[in-house]
Amino acid sequence: MKQYSLDSIDFDVPSDLSQQLNEQQREVAFAPDGQLLVIAGAGSGKTRTLTHRVAHLVEKGVPPDHILLCTFTNKAAREMVERVERLLRRSTGNLWAGTFHHVGNRILRKHAELLDFSPNFTILDREDSGQLIDDAVRESGVLQGNMRFPKGRALNGVFGLTRSTGRDMHDIIIDHFPKFEPVAVEITEVWSYYQKRKKRLNMMDFDDLLFHWLQLLKEFPEIRQRYAEQFEHILVDEYQDTNPLQAEIIDHLCTFHNNLTVVGDDAQSIYGFRGADCRHILEFPERYPKCQLFYLDKNYRSRPEILTISNRVIAHNEFQFDKELKATRPSGMTPAIAVIKNARQEADFVAQRIKELREDGMSLDEIAVLYRIHSHSLEVQVALQHRAIPFIVRSGVRFFERAHIKDMIAFLRINHNPKDELSWRRILPLFPGIGKATVDKIWKALETHAFDLDIMRGKEVLNTFTKNARRSLQWLLRLLEEAQELNQQPTDILQLFYGQEYKDYVEHTYDDSTQRAEEIEQLILFAEEYETSRQFLDEMTLLNEASPVDQDDEQPPEESVVLTTVHQAKGLEWKAVFILDLAEGSFPFFMSVEEDNLEEERRLFYVASTRAKDQLYLCLRSIYPHKRYGWRNTRPSRFLWEILMPRDVLHERPDNTIKNLIEEANADELLEPWIVDESALLNIDDF
Repeated sequence: MKQYSLDSIDFDVPSDLSQQLNEQQREVAFAPDGQLLVIAGAGSGKTRTLTHRVAHLVEKGVPPDHILLCTFTNKAAREMVERVERLLRRSTGNLWAGTFHHVGNRILRKHAELLDFSPNFTILDREDSGQLIDDAVRESGVLQGNMRFPKGRALNGVFGLTRSTGRDMHDIIIDHFPKFEPVAVEITEVWSYYQKRKKRLNMMDFDDLLFHWLQLLKEFPEIRQRYAEQFEHILVDEYQDTNPLQAEIIDHLCTFHNNLTVVGDDAQSIYGFRGADCRHILEFPERYPKCQLFYLDKNYRSRPEILTISNRVIAHNEFQFDKELKATRPSGMTPAIAVIKNARQEADFVAQRIKELREDGMSLDEIAVLYRIHSHSLEVQVALQHRAIPFIVRSGVRFFERAHIKDMIAFLRINHNPKDELSWRRILPLFPGIGKATVDKIWKALETHAFDLDIMRGKEVLNTFTKNARRSLQWLLRLLEEAQELNQQPTDILQLFYGQEYKDYVEHTYDDSTQRAEEIEQLILFAEEYETSRQFLDEMTLLNEASPVDQDDEQPPEESVVLTTVHQAKGLEWKAVFILDLAEGSFPFFMSVEEDNLEEERRLFYVASTRAKDQLYLCLRSIYPHKRYGWRNTRPSRFLWEILMPRDVLHERPDNTIKNLIEEANADELLEPWIVDESALLNIDDF
């Protein structure tokens, strides 16, 4: 179909909105007014369907400023509006489109004074919000007697989840931040000071934009009536990812015209940790009993072999809309299960296979490596760097550039070279009672005493510092003394610092402390491959000098492999996808299983597998390191068994071993076993 530019088209030329849609999509786009629930499977063209419905509404006479289109990124909103304008061949003018936060901000600017804010209120980003919380901590006085009270960044997670879910803060702390329960009362007090400080400074954080928008609708009936009458049609994308605030906002806005279209996929609801609630889409027919239910299940992305295994796994979820993706593309390569010995070998396999795919003509841009948590990417990043294969890390900054990893390495550098000023200045502020001025004073003392740590431990030096600073410096120097006795073995030194000091710091500093702890554990395991700190530190320097690409580089190479968590991969697609570490405890992640979130883990696997268009590689390590017992046998991920065995006979599966899994794969032909190393199948004593 001919593409039009808005600058050169004839706006009076009529358009046929239906010609690009299949029958399922047309039914949604041209459905009569009312409430519509559209269950749109992966790769089924939901964006095309949604934009065609908006275009249809405008074409039949609904003013653009009477349409509200809520998306989960502003980029998605811009792209949808552009598509609508291309379809209509004219500008849509004042169409309300954007994220919930964007729309909330727009409305709050008009009515802020009703809530005792000025219209020019400032919106705090996460960094500014964390700083303001730290100020509230000091103002509240709760630091007295608490040498390591949670920092603003960590409390931001507590406050945000409390806001977005509407739950009691103490319950949130117990369920999601149990380490903070001993100071739950003090945290509630800080919360009160934080709210007062924001009001006093005319500031709102991101969660406030939703909270106060909802407050307007609930407490001011005339405001609710105004916008409920204005928005003749409301459309919500990714409805499965709405949190309680967002769902309730939509309920209030839909009280006059009752025209609501929500599009989403319960099988791709993966943001429960942010407050999203899958029940909103699952219970939509109960919330809106007159709704019409539509399914988009024709997949235009993946080969049928990939969809077969995706459908098999998600079928094991109990709470869902029953559906099965149907392929529109011809058959292709059978997904491979790559059996590998350990993390290093897994990384080598992935890097080598990527190199082969590139040699066969596949662009690196069409290849992605997905993982459950960021720490699983460490070995792959190293393997790609060694082979000079450019890559982009979409799940955050590169592993060795993450703040907590640099902190850990800084301790190792000080132990190796006490004259390392940069590392001293990085480590010292991590300890309670040591601020910038004290750091300068300690560094001057180190220089004065020729970096003799024995002299620094003496009372003559220590007594020149305040009580809290003296206590912290004394503790750090004792850790360094113990580290000197470990014969420069990097793993032991890192474990000493983490176990006796840094673990507590991470828990009280970051709202994603569990993920960071996993990454630190991975760093410690990685360091086992080096006999001395010097070897390890030299390798880190050389790896950083390799300068792989990250997403912020101004001039990245023309092609780059994408490394990303599954959460960050949602909505994207590649020709070839590698999924790492499909073992019980890794994927599904052990904490999610313990917290009874297995169904969301299964949805994560479904999202991961449906990112692949042509080739899918499922990696399985045969052994894994255990803190107490050394190397242990891997139990293959239950998702691999769910691919191979129907739900009604899964309980009859043989012992959960890799050998039995491979036998089943050979018999079923849904997965093609790739045995990368025969030793990976050898029995290992388990105890």
